[in-house]
Amino acid sequence: MDSETAQRKILANETEKIAVEIAFRVERPSGNAGGLAQIWDALRESGSILGDSTAFLITTIVAIIPWLILIVPAVWLLAKAWRKLKLRRNRPVSPPASITSG
Repeated sequence: MDSETAQRKILANETEKIAVEIAFRVERPSGNAGGLAQIWDALRESGSILGDSTAFLITTIVAIIPWLILIVPAVWLLAKAWRKLKLRRNRPVSPPASITSG
């Protein structure tokens, strides 16, 4: 008898530790509210979209700036070297001066 009572206490203790909470929330569709309600919803959401786009733009610019610090001088140096090389190739070769007596 005592073992059954102890067993019941153990099972009661185990079941007390389990708790489940379920909450349901019903969202009303705005499609039945009419055209103006949808327009107001779109206007309300536009602020959030503008904020997200601005945040993405700032992140992109901040990610590009360090690369520009490396790329712009490298392109400038390559262009300068290219111009020098091009000038050397396009320089006319003057024939050697011949000494004529006469």
